[in-house]
Amino acid sequence: MSKIEELKKKNKDMKTTISRYWFVVMATLSLCLTTACSDDDDDAAVTPVFPQVQKLAGAAGDIIDFTFEANQNWSLSSNAIWCKLQTDDADSQFVVNGTPGRQTVKVLLTADDEAKELTVTQLYLTMGGEKVAVAEVQRSASGYSVSVFDEAGNDITSTGIVVGYDKYVKFSVKANYRFAVTNTPEWVELEGGFMVGRAGELTVGGAMFKEGVRNAKYAISIDEGETITIASQDGKAMKTIPVRFNGMPTNTMDIVYPTSSPWADWTVSLDGKTFSQTGSTGITGDGGNDTFTFSNFVPFTLKTAADDFTLVVFQTESWGMEPCYDHFVKASGENGDIRITVDALDGGERDCYVYALPKAVYESLSNLYEMFDEEGNVSWLYNPYFLMHFVQKEQSGTEADSKAPTVLVGGWKEVDCKKETTGIYNEVVANYLGYSGDEIYVATVSVGDYVTITPNIASYEPQDLSDIFGLSSWGTSLVPEVAMDMNDTYTFSYKVTDEAPFFIAFRQNGSTLKVLVLERDDY
Repeated sequence: MSKIEELKKKNKDMKTTISRYWFVVMATLSLCLTTACSDDDDDAAVTPVFPQVQKLAGAAGDIIDFTFEANQNWSLSSNAIWCKLQTDDADSQFVVNGTPGRQTVKVLLTADDEAKELTVTQLYLTMGGEKVAVAEVQRSASGYSVSVFDEAGNDITSTGIVVGYDKYVKFSVKANYRFAVTNTPEWVELEGGFMVGRAGELTVGGAMFKEGVRNAKYAISIDEGETITIASQDGKAMKTIPVRFNGMPTNTMDIVYPTSSPWADWTVSLDGKTFSQTGSTGITGDGGNDTFTFSNFVPFTLKTAADDFTLVVFQTESWGMEPCYDHFVKASGENGDIRITVDALDGGERDCYVYALPKAVYESLSNLYEMFDEEGNVSWLYNPYFLMHFVQKEQSGTEADSKAPTVLVGGWKEVDCKKETTGIYNEVVANYLGYSGDEIYVATVSVGDYVTITPNIASYEPQDLSDIFGLSSWGTSLVPEVAMDMNDTYTFSYKVTDEAPFFIAFRQNGSTLKVLVLERDDY
């Protein structure tokens, strides 16, 4: 080929390239102007809310879902000839339009203008006359490829990695380059903490849900746009792989009990206002002999898929155990923080076992008798869902009377401390300490006294100072000096000031167990 012919060919190629770019620019401008003109009137009164920037990465030939929320009529545009957009079954374009709501646009990476380096472009979202970059799109250098497989060997490169609950779900990566997994979402934990691989080798890894960032009770779908990135060591290739989480298994229930023993028996007063542990358990498991008192309800924390559970109660009769359908045991609360209450009983007594069954477990039963074993008791298979065993009856004096805190002045002189029965502090305690029970005690002290308090709550182990919440009458927070006596029992000391009365709440597991009011003797 002569030099003249070479020049002619280069000139022709250049004209072709220029015309292709000119087409992209004109198409983008035309559609954006059309969208802006038609939408301005409708959206003028609404402030556009743009989504956070997402990163999308792949190789030529890949189709990547880009999901976002729009609160106005919108247009999404690409200014790279190798990056096209598609909605529904329409032809791919450089600009697409839509109405408010959740959107999924397919991003098509083509082989146009192939390069030996990583190429990058932006996707711009236009709403209400504003144009903002909402995605960075990276196309790998030509010749780079990677695939991801599940444990069964199925290709999940586009459908995504499933993240396990309480275990690592295995997946494998095969690339024709040395790679590392980067940009892992905070809620995803990689087995071993990282993942790298050699070119041409099948590298096995695992992914598990990390507690504390997102809530395991709720699924994370692929539509949320969460991904990991597989990056080449030389920086020339990037590939985003979707990750999703199906939520904790629907037959799983994790329970945080209000006391140290999940098997502790309870006695409930006839009026349903006092709950006390009564010693050994009637359920197979660890027995407990602690004495513990709650007023009005017993708090539990339940963790199950989508907070979907059903309370099931069995009552012991003379002939055996029977399911209860009267709903005298109730659960209230939200986000897993549950309060169990028991309706008042006119007389006599009832002996009950309470279970919280996850949705999948409850729906698997055609009737509640299927929970029984051959001896007519609830099978041990349902122990993971057990909440409490209680007997509701008239309480004796020792059961009904709780113990007042011990109050010492100067570390040795005991001050009389009695239960408050007039109700004069009920409103203050309810409004400022969040307590509506009747475990309120009063002791009278002098300004200047150094007071040491033993709450007399069995097995009381505060987690931090927030479990000893105190306020003065001026609204000042009270911080105690914490110590342990010779019996390894917690004590709390305060210097009484002219801001007294002091109001002190003793809490555990988020519930107030007892309140002490330190009155001034000069009032």
